Amino acid sequence: MPKSHALLIVVLTTACLARTGRSDEQPFAVLASDGTARCIVVTADQPSLMERRAAAEIARTISRDGGADVPTLSLSKLSPAVTGDQTIVLLGTPQSVPLIGQFSTGPSGGLGDLPLLGPDGHVVQTLVHEQTKYLIVGGVTARAVYYGAVFASEQLVLPDAAGSGSVVVRSTSVSRAPAMRERAPYLLNLSGRGPEFGVDDWKVVLDGLARESHNRIYFWWQSLYKPRDFPDRRNIDGGVERIAMTNDDVNELARYAHQLGMEFLIGGGAFSWGGAAALIKEHPETKAVKATGMCPSHATAQQIQLKFSLEMLDVIHEADGIWFEPRDEHGECRCEVCQRPVDKHGSKQYGQSEMTFLKDFCKALWAKRPKAQVAWLVELYKPGKMHSEDPAYFARMAEIEDPRLHWIVVWGAWELPGPRGDYLPAAFFSRHNIWWNKPYAASLDTIRSDAFKAAQRGFLGSCPAFEPCFGVDYHGLTIPYPTDKLPYELTSYAYREFAWEPAQTLDDFKIRMRNRYCGPAGSEQLVEDVIFLRAFAVRGTWSQNTSNMLTRLAGEMVGYDGKPLANTSVAGAIAAAKDYNASDRRITYERLERQLKALRVVLVRDLPQLVQIENRCRELSANGSARELKTARMCLDFIATTHRLLQKSGFTSVEKVDQALATVGQNTEANEAP
Repeated sequence: MPKSHALLIVVLTTACLARTGRSDEQPFAVLASDGTARCIVVTADQPSLMERRAAAEIARTISRDGGADVPTLSLSKLSPAVTGDQTIVLLGTPQSVPLIGQFSTGPSGGLGDLPLLGPDGHVVQTLVHEQTKYLIVGGVTARAVYYGAVFASEQLVLPDAAGSGSVVVRSTSVSRAPAMRERAPYLLNLSGRGPEFGVDDWKVVLDGLARESHNRIYFWWQSLYKPRDFPDRRNIDGGVERIAMTNDDVNELARYAHQLGMEFLIGGGAFSWGGAAALIKEHPETKAVKATGMCPSHATAQQIQLKFSLEMLDVIHEADGIWFEPRDEHGECRCEVCQRPVDKHGSKQYGQSEMTFLKDFCKALWAKRPKAQVAWLVELYKPGKMHSEDPAYFARMAEIEDPRLHWIVVWGAWELPGPRGDYLPAAFFSRHNIWWNKPYAASLDTIRSDAFKAAQRGFLGSCPAFEPCFGVDYHGLTIPYPTDKLPYELTSYAYREFAWEPAQTLDDFKIRMRNRYCGPAGSEQLVEDVIFLRAFAVRGTWSQNTSNMLTRLAGEMVGYDGKPLANTSVAGAIAAAKDYNASDRRITYERLERQLKALRVVLVRDLPQLVQIENRCRELSANGSARELKTARMCLDFIATTHRLLQKSGFTSVEKVDQALATVGQNTEANEAP
């Protein structure tokens, strides 16, 4: 990113933070006081779902913080209801609300910026029009209006910092547009109890994602898809009866996503990952196929994948397109054709065949559906040399310059092999790159730095993995997934804030957090407590962390079959390990020792701090503001879950942990004895 662009982001972020107002300023308007509403929330006469939700968000916030019943009216019913001292909170698009349309055609600045901000940008502005005070939340699209209402409810419509008990809005004119134009979660519904989620359960998840401004969904479906013309080769752990969603349900979910302003792409594997790959049993002539999937260089395999994927889009006709995760993570095909070199830098036919399939598929799809969207996971994995020495693969990638095709770059690959094998920034190959990562397992600062780096390096957007029952997960047995609980609640909020304004610092973010979770005069300690609780859960790696340790020892970590894992207790794991070979026993004992040492840290260091946070939150539950009360309850729920997991694990004292460590150590020594 040019320095001027980086500076612009900093300036816009600083300006936006500054405009949230200071406590010594007189408010522009009092929206509620002494339990009485002094405003009316107004929508278009025929508001869309997202415009209605925007209005409800503002009204609910004022009611919660001010103890007032806030009326919501449509434009045509406004005139008889408004009085001289009431503020109009007006929400809509230039098309749905004539007054917003009038201001949007005026001079640049404030609402005059609306035509310039794109489909997600919004303006929140206070003004006086015909002697009436207005707080206007406007966007070009309905989803942008909702994003603006959520932001305004958190940062601009606030309890009076002077402690009057009123809800106020200060003079403001904030224009916002996201740095990450695409914010598209990767929804893995294969793991844990994911296949058991019904359409209404996924709608709850999508509601939570919409609140944090996600505008595209990558929904895994190929492995759960029941084919129309192909044999049904679904192979789901626990049986296909676990699959709660039908093809019709996915169409319904896609329509719901559209109401939320989201694009909805279905997907799955290319030459692997269930679905089409399982159909190889019908084509014995493709002899090069391994258990990991089909050979991408084989003509029959290519035709199977192409026809299967096109059929899936015919059946799930409400989807906006398809995305592919190639078989790369399983390893490249080792057949003679795939392993044939194509240059002197290490490139092989394997990568060329994958790109040939993608090009052929795009042409076939776009001949039928010209507006369909496609995405392809770019997997570069240096330890396994997966495309890491394959410049010819990325040369083919650079040949496709079409905004309908996005490249989801995974595993931290900021740079890719260019001509002659020299690594170059991903933007050298395409300006349609999407950054993939696992924010649910990352620190807040990593979420921030990744977003800033992606913006600097010209990524179009980002793809945060949403993988219930996988990685960091306190709630693996819960259907639907609780997007309003820690640790996910803070993860999703941090992702949203840094995707929009990646140049803000962690201190800037904490100011936002204080407004959202506590109010401008609320407890700064509560902000730190929320941060600590999330950091406690995600501490470690994405696969080895406090959350995993506690849920495993409590018997609440689930496998791909959706059932709690077997042999999760120390005694059970040791007993089972007696039947393993020496290497697997050693791995088991090392895992147990690692978990028990982490548990010891929790009991000695973290538990006292959790008790302190619990006491503070109970006090806020009795004496805090409405925002502090809501946040305190969220923290108390997290702490109660932690206590329950500890109790269920049986390790309620350091002495019990030390005894278990000694037992593991004895078995380790016995295993290593000659």
